[in-house]
Amino acid sequence: MFEYLAIGVEAGYFITGGKIPGDLELNEFKTIIIPYEGHLKFSFLPLGKINPYVVLGGGGFSWNYTVNDSTERYEATGELKKGYDSFFKSGGGVEIALSKNHNFYFDLGATFRYSLTDMLDDIHSEIENHKNPLNDGMFDIHGGFTYYFRASSRGDRDNDGVPDELDLKIDIKEDPDGYMDHDGKPDDIPPVSFATTSVQADTMETDTQPPVVIHSPIRRVEANQMISIKADIYENRRLKTAAIVYRPVGLGGWKVGQLKNRSGSLYEGIIPGRYVKKQGLEYCVIAIDEAVSGVGYCGLPKLPVRVEVIPNSKMWRIISGTAALIGWGGSGFLMLKKQD
Repeated sequence: MFEYLAIGVEAGYFITGGKIPGDLELNEFKTIIIPYEGHLKFSFLPLGKINPYVVLGGGGFSWNYTVNDSTERYEATGELKKGYDSFFKSGGGVEIALSKNHNFYFDLGATFRYSLTDMLDDIHSEIENHKNPLNDGMFDIHGGFTYYFRASSRGDRDNDGVPDELDLKIDIKEDPDGYMDHDGKPDDIPPVSFATTSVQADTMETDTQPPVVIHSPIRRVEANQMISIKADIYENRRLKTAAIVYRPVGLGGWKVGQLKNRSGSLYEGIIPGRYVKKQGLEYCVIAIDEAVSGVGYCGLPKLPVRVEVIPNSKMWRIISGTAALIGWGGSGFLMLKKQD
């Protein structure tokens, strides 16, 4: 539905069974279970590399109980040997992003299903006269890979993260290589073999090459979240300044922040969270050398990097935490409780 909430449906086919407890004849029981279910999935950090999530749901299932593949035991007693019941489901897990665009994940999780029947195994309160009968539950651990097919966002025909109003090639995807990735069209990466991070001695040769900025644009963030901007900046002589200019979408004035050199060609700066509003954010990374031979950039005021801002993140984390408390707390109680 959106980043913090998803709806899922499942269907399956299960067989459970084993030796009948206390049966000296070593008879075996088998129960065939055919469930179908729906659930809500609440995500804590959907834009992060690691995303914990909670699942709550339920459904119905049909079941068929047999002993040694026959129903003779229940034909004699007249008791149920098959039926239809409901169940509740809770669970959770963690998704680990394996791709930069967060479409491909490794998923590891667990679920607990508590049925509204006591007829799935061979310990029945109706037969054994339990003082504290419990319905049957099933616990599973699962792992696998997930790929999300994300539909094109509104106003982005080629689904490359650049809005059509800023996209110079609305039918051709941007090539995400870090060079000029703000304009929505593929660009060849320029040679940077001339670049050096050391200060070279002054020469009579004129500097005619502008700095080269390599930066992977930020496309989606949570509202009020501080954004760290990183860029590799290459200059063959001396770099005069490197900066970020930014503003919330729709506001006229640009704010300016400095990019500081961290190591080698790496520069880093911060966009404060107070400027990351729900209407969106736009920014540019700009570098100028001392010879003023040109401007290196990723984004310009008339063609900036546009960032989609996701609102209400704190509210949805509270909702997810409440779902975890209800689901995991109830499941833990039922799994630890023993049938007398």
